[in-house]
Amino acid sequence: MKIPKTFASLGFKYYRYLWISSALANSGQYSFTVAASWLIFSLSDSTALVGTAVFATMIPGVLFGPIIGVLVDRYDRRKLLTTALFFNACNTGCLALLSILGFITPWVIITSAFFLGICFNLQNTCTNATMPGLIPKNTLYNATALQGTISHGAGFLGSAMASPLLVFVGPESVFALCCLLYTGAGIQSLWIRTNQSTSSLGNLNARNFFQPIIEGFAYIRKTPALGLLIVMVFFHCLLTMAYTSLLPQFIRDDLGADSGIYGSLMMFIGLGAILGNLSTASISTPRGQGILYIITALASGVSLFLLGLTNTALLAFIVGLTVGASQAVFMAINLSFVLQRANDVFRGRVASVNFILASGAMAIGNFVYGSLSKFIPPKINMLSTGGTFVILTIVLLLISPTLRSLYKKTEQVKEKQVTSVV
Repeated sequence: MKIPKTFASLGFKYYRYLWISSALANSGQYSFTVAASWLIFSLSDSTALVGTAVFATMIPGVLFGPIIGVLVDRYDRRKLLTTALFFNACNTGCLALLSILGFITPWVIITSAFFLGICFNLQNTCTNATMPGLIPKNTLYNATALQGTISHGAGFLGSAMASPLLVFVGPESVFALCCLLYTGAGIQSLWIRTNQSTSSLGNLNARNFFQPIIEGFAYIRKTPALGLLIVMVFFHCLLTMAYTSLLPQFIRDDLGADSGIYGSLMMFIGLGAILGNLSTASISTPRGQGILYIITALASGVSLFLLGLTNTALLAFIVGLTVGASQAVFMAINLSFVLQRANDVFRGRVASVNFILASGAMAIGNFVYGSLSKFIPPKINMLSTGGTFVILTIVLLLISPTLRSLYKKTEQVKEKQVTSVV
């Protein structure tokens, strides 16, 4: 039976195992976010603490990302992935138990979120570094797009499962669901087989451990296209994707709604991500992908701007679809461009730096925006940050030949091409 072009990567067995594992794990991550954010807000009535929880989930990428990148290049990526997934299963299972026993506090949740973030960083870096070795090179964007359907679109499945449990049972049931999802993801990862070579870094010890980190940053610096793509994803995440901590207050104050609408909006954003990635996964030409990259960069800022203008739940759901679609497609194309241009010897470190800046930007943004929400209403924040990213993208298009080359060339940009980069 011929597999449709949209799902071409799923025809490869080990990628399929990786995809299912990621789907379960990311659904667990989103379910955790829904329950943790609303529970902290209910216990403390503090958007700042909600932002702190999101910050705690994402900041480990900044603190430990370089080390994780080296580990992913040096050791068995499948074993590292499995370890991270089962640890998160234990983490969320303990949180469910503490919640049932009545020992839950905002800072217990924030601590759990921090450890969840460490393993999420390891999971994400392993997944991204492993993908190119499981599929043919010409299907890499298809693979990252399908990965995007679950790395972002899991917001739909995770929120769809978490919302009714949160409303009718309680947050402890959502944490138990997270435990089950992570356990299933860990079991799937056990079946993955890779052809990874780890000999290039030699035996790591205290004397040479930091040298590979320095070499990874030097490699990125000498590859201008990689530098530009990583800078783009940083500002994209800082300005258009750091709104999670604002949603509880936005829904309560601007939409006049409750936890059910909060979960539903997260679900629609996730649904938009699924539809966006599936509708573009079959685009295989570099020029077509480059054009789509610019379009979705602009659409990400515009859609967040429009979300800030909504005043009813129905309008927020409709705009949420666009927010999810544009952000997910942009992130998928950006990731495929990064992985295409990274040599396998450095792929773990490059993927780690890409994730560090993305998660770090969202962590900082959520923390700062949540902390300032008493002075800057969420809708004003969405209007200003979304508009700023649109302006930034236009400016970069005007002054950066490297960015324009993504859609002007008909062949893949080569690693060593000499070009300017902002």
